[in-house]
Amino acid sequence: MEQGGDKKIKALVVDDTAFMRKALVEILSKDPDMEVVGVAKHGEEALAALGTLEPDVITLDVDMPVMDGITTIKHIMVKSPKPIVMVSGLASQGKVTLEALRLGAVDFFPKPSGTISLDIHEEAEELTRAIKLASMIDPHIIKRVRFPKFEGVKRHAESPPAGLVIIGAHRGTSACLIRLLANINPSLPIAIVIAHDISPKVLQSYSKELDKLVPWRIIPNPDKENLSAGTCVVTSYEHSWQIKRKKNGEVLMKSKKSGNLDSMFRQAASQMSDNVIGVLLGGTSEEGIKGLKDIKEKGCGAYVLSPNLCLYTESALKALEAEAAEALTSEQELWTKINGFGRCLALREAKEQAVE
Repeated sequence: MEQGGDKKIKALVVDDTAFMRKALVEILSKDPDMEVVGVAKHGEEALAALGTLEPDVITLDVDMPVMDGITTIKHIMVKSPKPIVMVSGLASQGKVTLEALRLGAVDFFPKPSGTISLDIHEEAEELTRAIKLASMIDPHIIKRVRFPKFEGVKRHAESPPAGLVIIGAHRGTSACLIRLLANINPSLPIAIVIAHDISPKVLQSYSKELDKLVPWRIIPNPDKENLSAGTCVVTSYEHSWQIKRKKNGEVLMKSKKSGNLDSMFRQAASQMSDNVIGVLLGGTSEEGIKGLKDIKEKGCGAYVLSPNLCLYTESALKALEAEAAEALTSEQELWTKINGFGRCLALREAKEQAVE
């Protein structure tokens, strides 16, 4: 998407309150790279405007009359796929946020103080950033999440993990993460740690709802956690972590004041020996690439999805240029790598127990 020239990012604002429509138009119009080409009071108006306005990105409220935001996403992704950023006061309702991300919304921006949110201008810079990033996405590669049925699949008995999967999830990877957790076997002796670049308010609510739908035990943003096999800790980028493996095999995560995704990758590699996989998903940031390279240089699995599979391609391209990771040609290949890693650890544990 060309910015700063003649071609501007065209945005469609959809919200049922006049104040919020006006505020969003004011915020976006101040950016020289953006142009608000239209507003709509509900989903039906938005759908009617798509063909003539041809926006590059849509901001969408959830709670609206005539046609709500969730129904609108379904129609947009069938009729004319566009990058959608939810701007809603319902971020604390996990079922809503998870459903929006599952259906194809690329980001969920919480209104600071509820439905009308008179202080929305205080979040203007971050909101504009989220919408500009979303506009760069090719909407035709956005995929809806479908949950497989897990019949007879049990989580691993609560015990220290034999291995760790550390995932750095940049912007726009929520749906990819949901699919991953729905397809990794929770009975394997591994734990998963995800650092996710998403609003902590959204992360907290949708993680709790996700716990009901995937076979993993999901723990959002703990201050301290003894990791167990079959457990997935999901943290926001605002949290930094120290990972330490004790002599008795326990793996402890503690929140700390400084650090980043690179340091978390490095700590996992040093503490878990060769029993770690590092994954970097999507995004436009270089954060995590150096730490991922450390994991690779220790002989462990270090992976990114091929850039053509990512909503945002820059991080994957930079990781490959730095020779920090192996590119995988499908999400299914990533699931296979992680499941295979867990099965190898399970086999090793079984052999050790047999010798004892």
